[in-house]
Amino acid sequence: MRSVLLALALVVGSAGTAQATPAASAKPKTTRHPAASELTELARAAITTSAARLPKGAILVAARPSAAGLVDIPLTPTRVTIDVTPPPRRAGTVTATAVLVFWKEGDVSARVPVALELSVPPEALLYDVQKGSVLTLVVRRGLVEVSVQAVASADADIGDVVQVLLRPSGRVLRAQVIARDRALAVEDGR
Repeated sequence: MRSVLLALALVVGSAGTAQATPAASAKPKTTRHPAASELTELARAAITTSAARLPKGAILVAARPSAAGLVDIPLTPTRVTIDVTPPPRRAGTVTATAVLVFWKEGDVSARVPVALELSVPPEALLYDVQKGSVLTLVVRRGLVEVSVQAVASADADIGDVVQVLLRPSGRVLRAQVIARDRALAVEDGR
């Protein structure tokens, strides 16, 4: 009986030290919970560096986690980018969804979904190119570049791809608007 109690005491004693050992060998923490204002600042910086498309003149008011509860972000990312879903085209306070992408030396270390609260001015509702506007369409094939007059088939902003109608022939092509009066023909393979 005495040997059983001794063995039991050794097992209990070793169990107590076994519990202390994992705490000592725990991995260092690689993520943290950001403050509410920190997500807004991270989103603001990422919008600038990522060249994310927001409505003209839109101001980021706040960024909040999309998921319920706390979010974790990496401690030391090398850069942060953002992918923004285009918000509805209306003036006032608008909510858009986005994903903050945290990079560590060329690899994505985390993706955090956020809701962006934007203040959109009324002038953002105006398109850069109105439907029916005359554009100079530039068609490039290898070293050859041809410019021709075309008409926009839809309202568009700079960077959008729209159909344009060639004036002389009536042919319809897809083109990317590169300025208020210029577009670049887009090949079907792109």
